[in-house]
Amino acid sequence: MNHEYAPRKPANAIAASCHRTLAVLAFSLLSATAMACEQPSFAAAIPNGKSASETEMAEAQQAVKAYVSAGEAYIACLESEGGSSSPVFARLRNETIDGMEKVAATFNRQLRSYRKNS
Repeated sequence: MNHEYAPRKPANAIAASCHRTLAVLAFSLLSATAMACEQPSFAAAIPNGKSASETEMAEAQQAVKAYVSAGEAYIACLESEGGSSSPVFARLRNETIDGMEKVAATFNRQLRSYRKNS
């Protein structure tokens, strides 16, 4: 008789496999949620404060405010979809906050330059 022996997986290997499967499923669900929430992007140009007009600076300020507001709405959307404890949520949230801070800092530098030259 030729009986092949297939060793059984240890319980911890089965558990690890289940954890990986659950992690992939959770990531997929959160990714779908993140896609339902629209991540903002900043497409406007921030004018050079040394040469910008008052109108250009006011328009840039409104664009920055709109971008920050859209970023806050995006984060709230992600939170409302139940992803606030996920590493993917944390990454998306941090990327959005970093983007808002970068845009605001760039605008504020140019605004200081504008005020200095006015």
